[in-house]
Amino acid sequence: MFKEIRILLVVWALLWGAMLGLPMNAANTLSVEEEQQFRYYFYEAQRLIQKQEIAPAWELVQFCYTLNPNNATVNNYMGMFLEAFDKKYEASTYFRRAFELDPSTYWYQHALYLLQSKDKKQEKIAIRNLEKVAKSNPKDEDLHTMLQQAYIHVKDYKRALAVQDRLDSIVGYTGMSAMQRYRLNAMMKNNKQAIYEVERFLEEEPDNMQFQMFRAQLYEETHQPSEKMIVAYTALLRFEPRNLMLMNNLAWHLCISCHDLQRAEQLSRTTIMAEPSNPIYLDTYAWIMYMMGDYDTAYFYIQRAMEYANEKTIKEVIEHRKAILKKLK
Repeated sequence: MFKEIRILLVVWALLWGAMLGLPMNAANTLSVEEEQQFRYYFYEAQRLIQKQEIAPAWELVQFCYTLNPNNATVNNYMGMFLEAFDKKYEASTYFRRAFELDPSTYWYQHALYLLQSKDKKQEKIAIRNLEKVAKSNPKDEDLHTMLQQAYIHVKDYKRALAVQDRLDSIVGYTGMSAMQRYRLNAMMKNNKQAIYEVERFLEEEPDNMQFQMFRAQLYEETHQPSEKMIVAYTALLRFEPRNLMLMNNLAWHLCISCHDLQRAEQLSRTTIMAEPSNPIYLDTYAWIMYMMGDYDTAYFYIQRAMEYANEKTIKEVIEHRKAILKKLK
C-alpha cells in the first residue's frame, strides 16, 4: 500500500513535468531520425503516465534514457521512478545528472537528497548549488524558499532572514512572511525583533488570533510591562471570552499595575467560581483584595490558596500570605 501511494505521488509529479513539455536541455547529439524517435517514445511515456499505467511508462522512460542519456528531463524522470521504487541511492545519481544538465529547472530533487544525507559536506554542496541557481533566478519563489529552508536546516538563521527579504520582494509582505520573520528571530533569541515583527503584522491584521497569541507569549517570556500585557490579554479575550487562564492573567496585570482593580476583581472572581480549588486563581484573587485594602478577605483566599498550592505555586503564595499578615497585625 505504501509503495502504491509513493508511485501515485510520482505519477502526479511527472504529470506536472509533462505539462512543461520536453526541453532539449543538452547539446543535441541526435540525428533528425533519432530525435524524432526519441520524442515519439517520450510523449508515449507521458501518455501512459497520464493514464497511470506505471509499469509500461517506466519501460519507455528507460528506453528514452537509452536513446538520449543527456536529456535532463529524462534523467529527472528516471530518478523519480527509482525513488518511488525505494532505490534512493540510484535515484540520486539521475537527480544529480538532471541538475548538472539543467540546474535552473532540476535543482529541487538533487538539493533535497543532499540535505537529507545528514552529511555536512553534502549539505554545504546543496547550499552552494542553491545559492548559485538562486543568483541566476532572482524571481523564483520556490527556489528561494528551498534555499531558506536549507539555511534553517543548518541553523544559519541570519542568512535565512536575508532570503526572506528577497522573498518579500518577489511576493510581497504576507502573513507567511511575518510568521517566518517572527520564528527566525525567536530562534536567534532576538526577542526584541521578534516582538517588532509580531506587532508589525498586527498593525495590518489586528484580528489575527494566532499573532495575538504570539504577542502575548513573547510579552510574557520577555517580562514586558503590565501596560503591554493588558493590551495583549484584552485583545485575546475578544477571541476566547471564556478562557479562564486569560482572565486570570489579565486580572493579575490589572491588579499589579493598579490600572482597574474593579475589573480585575470581576475577572478573577469568575475564575475562582469556575475553579474554586485552583491555587493560582485563588492567589490572584487574594492579592486583588489586598490591593483593594480588604485584608480579611485577602487572608481568607490566600489561606485557601495555601491548601491547594503545589511545588510550582507555593513560593509565591507564601510571599503573598506574609504580606497580607503584616497588614492584619
